[in-house]
Amino acid sequence: MTALRERKSKLQFETDRELKYRGKYRAIVVHPQPFYCSVRLKGTRQSFDIAWDTIYFHAATIAADKARAEKKAARKQNAATNLWSVKKRG
Repeated sequence: MTALRERKSKLQFETDRELKYRGKYRAIVVHPQPFYCSVRLKGTRQSFDIAWDTIYFHAATIAADKARAEKKAARKQNAATNLWSVKKRG
């Protein structure tokens, strides 16, 4: 069995997000590779390589922060409703 050493066609994705660079709004283009992805702005030659591990870690951090904020909001809401349900001794 032979190993595929090089892709015949380039795989790239163009996102729907745009960033302003040198006075123009440009779409973000992602070129996925096995261990990293290259990110560049459409119409430019400068690209940045980002490891998949870094992307995964950043996404996990964002998800953990979001879950923490939701728990805090739920605790705050629960504390506000429990304030009125306290029975008076007497």
